[in-house]
Amino acid sequence: MKHIITHFACAVPHLLEVKLDKLIYIAHLYHYSNHGELLTDIRFFSLSFGPHAPIIRSIISELVESDVIYLMDSRTSTDPIYSNPCKIIKANDHNKNKLPVSWQNTLTKVEEDWGSKSFEDILDYTTRTIPYLSTPYRMPIDLKTIPLFEGLTHTLSLAQRAHVHRFVDQPKERPEWPALVDGCVNESDPVSVNEIAEIYLALQGNLPEKIPSKDTLGFDAQDVVSAVRTLIGKHEKHLTAIDKAAHLTSFLINSMSFKNYSGRVALMTGLLYLSRSGYSFDGDTLEDSWPEENDFESVRGWFWKASIKAEGK
Repeated sequence: MKHIITHFACAVPHLLEVKLDKLIYIAHLYHYSNHGELLTDIRFFSLSFGPHAPIIRSIISELVESDVIYLMDSRTSTDPIYSNPCKIIKANDHNKNKLPVSWQNTLTKVEEDWGSKSFEDILDYTTRTIPYLSTPYRMPIDLKTIPLFEGLTHTLSLAQRAHVHRFVDQPKERPEWPALVDGCVNESDPVSVNEIAEIYLALQGNLPEKIPSKDTLGFDAQDVVSAVRTLIGKHEKHLTAIDKAAHLTSFLINSMSFKNYSGRVALMTGLLYLSRSGYSFDGDTLEDSWPEENDFESVRGWFWKASIKAEGK
């Protein structure tokens, strides 16, 4: 961890401790996604201001005492009106060869993606990552409990999140969706793990531009990933979009991934799937009626009654 901190202190300009904290979390997420292993055994916690590792401050103090890094007086902004005094972290010396090549590659990727970004941008990203969202408030984030899936390091943009929230609010108004997000099974199954999580946040009353409320953190990411993977292999010509939406929805309902919200999240996920497949919905679909049972046949029958296939789709 000392080598990682020194690496960022050397490579990232105007490095505040709060930014370093989030960059190290991103590095762990990137490395786990690419290599299936953790950079270190450091523990990040799911807090109201994003992932946080309290031990980082102690390690910074040790590095300052040993004269490996130093803290330099600076300002938070170049704007004198909004600027406040701060300490930025600088390195006295850094030897990249002390790190394994795979680590160097991971840290370089983090620098390229986030080194010059504002703390606000980094905070927005980290608080929409699946490991953070799926971990209950104040609990340690255990990356190894998250199945590796395509798109693990990706999040929804603000525009994509806003579309999900509008859809949850008015599913009968079929929107023009932004480009498919990373993390979908493939282009014919346009629902991602991130979108399912965002449906949950929207149903809980969170706003797309805000950090999710601490009370809404926590769901079963393993089951959500498994639900999306149920669509793999279900591309036979005789399976309709309603069939596949019903498979996805039934799995989510029965997994209870989102506890008391599982039913609503699951049904809204199925409706989103069908909306992307060219269907629209008459009336307030979720409020008018619910499937009588949670099995595939019941859910499929409910979708058949609730949906209308758009012409030319």
